[in-house]
Order: sequence, then C-alpha cells, then structure tokens
Amino acid sequence: LVASLAGCTTAHYTPLGEAGNDVAEQLKENVYRVEYRTSAFTSQEQLDRYLRRRCAELTIRERYDYFHMGGRLDVLGLLRRTAMTVTLYKNPKPVGIPDLQNAKDVLTETIVTPPLD
Repeated sequence: LVASLAGCTTAHYTPLGEAGNDVAEQLKENVYRVEYRTSAFTSQEQLDRYLRRRCAELTIRERYDYFHMGGRLDVLGLLRRTAMTVTLYKNPKPVGIPDLQNAKDVLTETIVTPPLD
C-alpha cells in the first residue's frame, strides 16, 4: 500500500504554474502562504530547496524582486507537506531584513533531484 501511494507523488520539482491553485494563498498585499507537497521519502533538504524555488517563482509571478521566508509548518505522513508564510518585496532591496533572498538568483540555481534507489 505504501509503495503505491508513494508512487502517486513525484520526487522531482513541480513548478508553481503546474501545481494547482492550493499551493499559494494570498494573506495580505505582499504576504502569502506557500505550500509544497512531495513523497515522504523526499529528504528535508530537498523539500527545503523545492519550497525555496516555489517562493522565488511566486515572487517573480507577482512582480516582486525579493522574498523572506517566515513561519513554517511541516506535516509528515504518507506524504510530506510544508507550508510557509512568505513576504515579498520590490526594489530597491530593503535593508535590515535577515535572510532576504533575491528571487532571480534562486531561480538560476539548478535543482538536482537525487536518483531513486
């Protein structure tokens, strides 16, 4: 049963535009709740990379330049799901915000999917 359920969720990255409507919910003008779901066998490190990329895609789609990843909720069961509050910012780059990420820089990074064993 576990193998058949795990096969329903891919271990590769799914871009924001292909992910459906439930993965980014606008909370305020520049604040969103972003979610990423994957197989329970996906490592936390890989999930973090996928979530970071999804936040960068949202930032560009909404015509912002930078994003800050805030509050986080992780759920692990047969699937792994992470939701995070993300605040988007425009140029010029705001100062005094720790861990502010440039969306274009994040999108130029390559996502490496580990081989399936």
